[in-house]
Amino acid sequence: MNTEYIVTAADSNTVTVTPAENGSACATCHANCKSCALHITVANTKRFDVKPGQKVRIGLSAKDEVRQSFLSLALPVLAAVIGFFVASPIASLFNVSATEQLRSLCVLVFLFASGFSVMLAAKKRRNPEKLDIAAVYQ
Repeated sequence: MNTEYIVTAADSNTVTVTPAENGSACATCHANCKSCALHITVANTKRFDVKPGQKVRIGLSAKDEVRQSFLSLALPVLAAVIGFFVASPIASLFNVSATEQLRSLCVLVFLFASGFSVMLAAKKRRNPEKLDIAAVYQ
């Protein structure tokens, strides 16, 4: 993840930024007002000398990107596979045969439940301090 942002406030350890989307009012405005809706605080571990109004690129470390990819992609797929194999014990519990429809239903339920769990966990454990400034423009 590498995205451009505009610095709104800076100190030695952290920097507050707002998105700099092409064509957005905040990207073209140089007034440095704090009326933008989204402000993110990121770490400045590389000690870049940044000032309000500068454009920076923030990124996530490779290790955190791999962890995020695994949780958001591999975990739901693994849960769907588990749902396929759990269909037989569920069918025997209710004394019905494990049809393809039941297997499909279990796969979908496990897939969506795990995907929803990942979304909730990501929202609850959001940690912007893992984001860091990768480059400074201007």
